[in-house]
Amino acid sequence: MAKRILKLVLPLIILALAIAGAGYLRATKPGLTPKAPVEKVWPVSAVEAAPSDIKPELRVFGEIVAGREVEMRPLVAGRVVEAGPDFVEGGVLRRGDLLVAIDPFDYDAKVTDRTAALAEARAKLREIEAELKAYRTLLVRDREQVALRRRDVKRRESLVRGGITSEKTLDDARLILSEQQQKVTEREMGIERHKARLEQQRAVIERLEVEVRQARRDLEETRLTAPFDGFIIDVSTEIGKRVSEGDRVARLIDANRLEARFHLSNDQFGRLLQAGGYRDRPARVLWRIGGEAYSFDATIERIGGEIDPTSGGVDMFARIRASGTETSLRPGAFVEVYLSDRLYRDVVRLPESALHGNDVVYVAAEGRLVARRIELVLRVGNDVLVRGPFEPGDRVVTTRFPEIGPGLRVEIR
Repeated sequence: MAKRILKLVLPLIILALAIAGAGYLRATKPGLTPKAPVEKVWPVSAVEAAPSDIKPELRVFGEIVAGREVEMRPLVAGRVVEAGPDFVEGGVLRRGDLLVAIDPFDYDAKVTDRTAALAEARAKLREIEAELKAYRTLLVRDREQVALRRRDVKRRESLVRGGITSEKTLDDARLILSEQQQKVTEREMGIERHKARLEQQRAVIERLEVEVRQARRDLEETRLTAPFDGFIIDVSTEIGKRVSEGDRVARLIDANRLEARFHLSNDQFGRLLQAGGYRDRPARVLWRIGGEAYSFDATIERIGGEIDPTSGGVDMFARIRASGTETSLRPGAFVEVYLSDRLYRDVVRLPESALHGNDVVYVAAEGRLVARRIELVLRVGNDVLVRGPFEPGDRVVTTRFPEIGPGLRVEIR
């Protein structure tokens, strides 16, 4: 009986002890004092807003092009018998260096033939001149004979009137005079014929002189040489190959006329005009290759011949100053071109990260952010030029974070 009572009472006792223990622990638990909320401090970077007059550098992208390029074409036909040592793709040539030589045999023979013909024509001219000189000498003598015979006729006429001689003698004298006058006429006609022959022969000589010069020039043209220092591209012939007159054998790019071609928008071109125009404006061309950057001084020479109405803007050409056969720069290279922009007065240059929207920046004042409304003047690469109500010592926050806004507590680091 007692055991049954104990089994019923014992769990109740244990439950009562547990409830009492829990109450004791709750009663003896130390109290927690609630803490006041702590305002978050945002670490930021900032730059001083110092208005000044700034002339930024305008950066655009472009490519290197050949300012002068010629297609090398022989002016005579024939078989290529020689090629210059640098007549290869990418070869570097100096002015006067040989590209190819065409077999000169036929052209040398033509020079010899035309020279001989010219010598023969000149000899013929001297012969005609000698004959003309002789005719003129004989004409003088014939005219003297005419004068003599005319005096003889007058003398005989006097004798006939005096009855000293017969009419037949006078007639004979008159006949001799007439014959002598006929000789003079024939001699004058002969002189005119020789003058005509002389003019004809001189014309023949002039024609032959031209033919000789042409033959000599053709002989010279059998050697095709570089008209200026440059780089060879598009080689299309070799020794043993026959070429026709005017066939292109290669293209030659002038090593001293490399240019950077780049595009400016209407706005950029307008600013360039406001800054004093574009002609002879200095520029800097940067070529990045193999982890290295090579800088070249350049001068803007001209703008493109037309404006694309679909895209607007203009193409510009800047001539590389220090080019030449020693440079590694070649047409087709992608480059950066830097130009001095117009002068902007009383502006502040800030990192682009400082700009929110297009008209707000935040200034750190007494540990808190203050919004300042500004005017965006120009974007320059990763920076912006702005104008606004800045005060001396203002520091503009350049760190961006989603929660940024007026009144936030910040710490400049």
